[in-house]
Amino acid sequence: MENPKLRQQLDAFPHEVSGEQYVCFRDPFNTRNSFVPRAVFDNIVYYFDGNHSITDIQKIYTQRFGESDIQDMIKQAIAELDKNLLLDNTRSRDFIKKLKDDFRNSTIRKDAHAGTAYEADKDKLKVQLDGFFTSAEGPGMPSELNQANGLKGVIAPHIDLGCGGPCFAWAYKEIAESSDAELFIILGIAHTGTNNLFVLTDKTFETPFGNVETDKDFLDSLHKKSKTDYFEDEFVHRDEHSIGFQAVFLKYLYGQEKNFNIVPILCSSLGEADKNETSDRQTYQFKEFVSSLKEAIKESKKKICIIASVDLAHVGSRFGDTELQDDAYLDTLRSDDTDMLKYVENLDAEGFYNSVQKDHNSRKVCGYPAINTMLNIIDASEGKLLKYSQYADETNSTVSFASMSFY
Repeated sequence: MENPKLRQQLDAFPHEVSGEQYVCFRDPFNTRNSFVPRAVFDNIVYYFDGNHSITDIQKIYTQRFGESDIQDMIKQAIAELDKNLLLDNTRSRDFIKKLKDDFRNSTIRKDAHAGTAYEADKDKLKVQLDGFFTSAEGPGMPSELNQANGLKGVIAPHIDLGCGGPCFAWAYKEIAESSDAELFIILGIAHTGTNNLFVLTDKTFETPFGNVETDKDFLDSLHKKSKTDYFEDEFVHRDEHSIGFQAVFLKYLYGQEKNFNIVPILCSSLGEADKNETSDRQTYQFKEFVSSLKEAIKESKKKICIIASVDLAHVGSRFGDTELQDDAYLDTLRSDDTDMLKYVENLDAEGFYNSVQKDHNSRKVCGYPAINTMLNIIDASEGKLLKYSQYADETNSTVSFASMSFY
């Protein structure tokens, strides 16, 4: 602890409590958070990089403020972060190793978000999801008549259900009424760092409505077509919500009435959204994986529907922006987003890329990798925007998201 160091890949964002400013540290592998006063973060925790000792931090603080007796303040910050396993040390490394070992040895991807992002009780969850369809922003309940008229895929959000549930419902009403798929290829987003552009898992996904099985034969075929080991980063599936949320909705729709499987694929950006930063290795992986996936789809005997589980813009103070999120700003955001989605409707991957990159992705469209992958593999003629929404939180930050269908 003499040279304290924060773990890598932590989520950190501003948070206000009773008018006081804090920085919240959230561990993607752990449900516990730490709230550090902003002044303590700026002047103490900022230097928890492994290169500054407690003495070094004390000297910097003294030079800045003239106060020298701050060892207790530094040790208190260390103790708070260490308690929640947010420091890079033996305790946290042992904890993460055990998580990885347990996940590797399990055939089940446990439901990491039941009871937080949505109801854990299946009856209460059904009522909750029904309410998304019937709400003022929802599409209405799906018709019991399925016309199976050639739905090739959908885009659905992955924002917390409490923030964007009705928008999810638009995509799943389309699936309920127009899809005869037996296999759903779900392209999610890896919100933590990965070594490769794509991440596979063959684990069964647990939901309050029952388990959702992966298609192990399809995954085996896909994996054999690639030289890259896309199971290498499998652990990031453990707590990643972008596929889990879609599994919940699919099981809600079909329950025990229809046999279906999923192919869970997490997409990582790793600079892929900026060609200037894309290494030869990443370019190779994208081409390899897309080619392998298209070939596996072609060889499959099953009826397939592709789900891109994505959110769009991430703007505001939580994401490092300073612009005031007034009505004019949000109207411009809507216009920029919907202009971008017109390229997606037209299945124009290059136009979509240029739209995202014209301002160097200043809106931080996190769904780019999955949408781009979908546009490169889907055998569709046209897309249609079903619903566009924005969710603003108390930190003057906004996330936008949409549902779309493809035929």
